[in-house]
Amino acid sequence: MAVSFSCKCEERKKPIAERKWVVSQRCCNHSAFNGYHYTCSNYSTVRCLECGAVGRTKANYVLQLKD
Repeated sequence: MAVSFSCKCEERKKPIAERKWVVSQRCCNHSAFNGYHYTCSNYSTVRCLECGAVGRTKANYVLQLKD
């Protein structure tokens, strides 16, 4: 998984509140490096429900997305 969210479908052109994007890990991660335990992070994991793209980002728009 890249440290950016690279959805390329039509959802990117919609206003943020209307996009079919969800946050699966908000400001945290569960990495193998820490035994899959919760760890605070500046990054969140975002998924596009339309095309399936998944990525991590610390962009401010994450605050406007649903869990």
